[in-house]
Amino acid sequence: MQENCVQNAMKLSDSNKISGVSALLLLFTAGTAAASPQQEVLRREITRTSEREVVVTLDASFGTLNILKGGRDKIVAAEYRRNEDDKRQLEMFYEISHGRGELDINLSDDKKHRSRQSTSISWEEMKSSHGDSDERELTAKFTDAVPLTFKIGLGAGKGDFDFTGLQVKNLKISAGASSAVLRCDEPNPIVCESVTIESGVSKFSARHLSNLNFRKLKFSGGIGAYTLDFAGKLRQKAYADVEVGLGSITVYVPREIPTRIITDDSWFSSVDVDDSFEKTRKNTYENEGYGHSVETLTLKIGSGLGSIKVRTR
Repeated sequence: MQENCVQNAMKLSDSNKISGVSALLLLFTAGTAAASPQQEVLRREITRTSEREVVVTLDASFGTLNILKGGRDKIVAAEYRRNEDDKRQLEMFYEISHGRGELDINLSDDKKHRSRQSTSISWEEMKSSHGDSDERELTAKFTDAVPLTFKIGLGAGKGDFDFTGLQVKNLKISAGASSAVLRCDEPNPIVCESVTIESGVSKFSARHLSNLNFRKLKFSGGIGAYTLDFAGKLRQKAYADVEVGLGSITVYVPREIPTRIITDDSWFSSVDVDDSFEKTRKNTYENEGYGHSVETLTLKIGSGLGSIKVRTR
């Protein structure tokens, strides 16, 4: 009987040890969860005044960048989500000269702008909690009341560029090691003089490009997978120059857009044009509607060591 009591005491002791270890694990887990950084949200706004057009220079070397239409009375309403222990700032500078606004937005580790001052800037800033996340994200909403020229630089991160409803006068996008999507789901109300897209080691896709109402478009791709969809409403004679290095690109052209395709004659590249286009002469293809309309699209496509596919939708 004494032996049974000793055994029961040992079991009870082991049970208490297990319970103690479990309690420590629970305490450690709870402590870890509590240490997870909270996200804070910084908001800045610039009120529209006398400007007749705006040039936007936006540099983001990391994180996620979203661009879309906002309210008419604000040149931009920007929202930056970051961890509360992340001290990198959203820098914004704005000034108006001779009716043209110059807006500079910087989200990077580069401190070259921090000595600049602007007396004409009008902005508000608020901070608020927004749950847990390790992702830095900048969302910029722009006015649709004036023509906009965009110069966008995206380093390592993600980009969602929605120009639907905006007056896009000029557009330049430089994307490094990133994944980006561009779209314009409604016709641009003004003529876009030029579109320049440079995409490095990345994934890039664009849809409804014809809705941008561009005169000239140039796309340069490095090593990556690219998709360009020229769907949309073509309202003028447009020219597009597409080049890709070691990557692969698929170009989609709607049947209703009169299109001529001029390809590079290279032993090292692969160009595949579908049967909807007729080969009219060396390296030149045209669809059925080309030559019967003023609003035409001319596509010049070249590749280094990459592959190109042209498909009709």
